[in-house]
Amino acid sequence: VIPPPVIHIESYSEDSISFSLKMTTNIKVSGYVVNIYWTFDTHRQEKRTLIIEGEKSIQKVANLTAHTPYEISAWAKTELGDSPLSFVHVVTSGTRPASPSLKAKAINQTAVECSWTGPRNVVYGIFYATSFLELYRSPHNTTTASHNITVIVQRDEQYLFLV
Repeated sequence: VIPPPVIHIESYSEDSISFSLKMTTNIKVSGYVVNIYWTFDTHRQEKRTLIIEGEKSIQKVANLTAHTPYEISAWAKTELGDSPLSFVHVVTSGTRPASPSLKAKAINQTAVECSWTGPRNVVYGIFYATSFLELYRSPHNTTTASHNITVIVQRDEQYLFLV
């Protein structure tokens, strides 16, 4: 039986998490697959996937958000097959940034000007869809470091926006 890998949180800060991966077996490990999950505003779950080569590994994931819960899951790729998943949870330190105040205004039938308030020198994600279900499961999205963006949409549809 292949055991799940051990994920150990080495350290964390406002914008990063460092963790180590190891196996408690003599089975040869060729690498790991790691998924990092977090949720924005209870509407949109995000995921970042890392493919890591080698047996032992210490990883640092940066560009995270302060005071945000993250779930890290990992499995090992071994000479006998894939291991079961293991999970850890960690909340980054610091104070979570205030939610931006979004304004969306139709320019014409296919363009919407979105603008918002918030801190400078950060990257914003803009998510939009025609229903809450689509906004949660598979929204259209884009990113920008600006405080406004023009989004092209389908005509004759109503959209929900989240930044």
